[in-house]
Amino acid sequence: MIWAYIENGVVKDRVRVDPFTVFGHQYASQFIEAPDGVDPGWLYDGESFAPPPEPPVIEQQPQPAPTKEQLLAQLQALQAQIESLEA
Repeated sequence: MIWAYIENGVVKDRVRVDPFTVFGHQYASQFIEAPDGVDPGWLYDGESFAPPPEPPVIEQQPQPAPTKEQLLAQLQALQAQIESLEA
């Protein structure tokens, strides 16, 4: 068994010993008993614990490779910048 500190329905901290043996009474009294495996980030609804939801998977579309014309335009722009620095 572990002890969990809950803030706004989320486990913020947990200890494996009676919190009254390591913390002051005011802070220790805010811990509740929790089943093994509960970690910071878990949710608590006042009755039971649940793991945090999985973050959404964001699929990124691969960017198309630049065309030869686009690369040549970039090269010309860079050459113009280099020439302006040499002048």
